[in-house]
Amino acid sequence: MLRRRNRNALFKKIGFILFVLLLLWLIGRSIPALFRADAATEAATVVEEFYKYEQTGDFGSSWELFHPLMKERFPKSAYVQNRAHIFMQHFGVQTFELEVEPPEREFDVQIIKGVKPFPEAYKTKVTQTYSGTFGEFDIVQTCYLVQENEQWELLWYYPDDKSNSEENSS
Repeated sequence: MLRRRNRNALFKKIGFILFVLLLLWLIGRSIPALFRADAATEAATVVEEFYKYEQTGDFGSSWELFHPLMKERFPKSAYVQNRAHIFMQHFGVQTFELEVEPPEREFDVQIIKGVKPFPEAYKTKVTQTYSGTFGEFDIVQTCYLVQENEQWELLWYYPDDKSNSEENSS
């Protein structure tokens, strides 16, 4: 009888210790998630950062947030020169108002025709409202954000990518 009581007491102690360890493990796993922003929020932050740089004319900093495919398409010096030339000189604007829709998660997304689809991306629409020499006008652009090496990077949407196929045919 005495042995059985000791054995039961031992099993209760082991069970209690295992239960406490399991609880500590669960708490340890969930606490970092409480302090980390979710992926959609992180992606939206990158879009807003990109266009804030664009609003202030800091096209070099916005270019840094591009995905390597975009950097390949637009060398930094050409991008900075063209953006400043088109928007500031041709359109006569200094800045623009910005509206960013909440990003939506998509899977197996083909952002640029002819490029392997991304397994996961966040899609958002950005509306830039300009007031300049030619009055007020909006540019609505579809943007995607993909995570590469734990960094969110921006891509513009090129469903038919005619510019890239014209470059390759010349």
